[in-house]
Amino acid sequence: MNMQKKALSPLVATVLLVVFALVIGTITMNWGKSYVEGIAEEPKEIGVGVFDSAVIISIKDIDNSLKELQLEYITGKITREEYIEQEKDLISD
Repeated sequence: MNMQKKALSPLVATVLLVVFALVIGTITMNWGKSYVEGIAEEPKEIGVGVFDSAVIISIKDIDNSLKELQLEYITGKITREEYIEQEKDLISD
């Protein structure tokens, strides 16, 4: 009977460690999921990526119409000819 009590203690300790690890893992996964979903809900910024390096341009950083025009050209929303024509109009004003 004495032998059974000695064997029971390591078994209980192992079960408690497994349960503790599962609880910590569940809490961490739930926190991570809510964190990632929170990032996805943030307002998007316009970013321009280049393979060797990345340039991130935030909409908040645009404080004049020339920068906005440049961003439209970089992102491919307007052609080079449209960009040059609109740039001439902006600079001449």
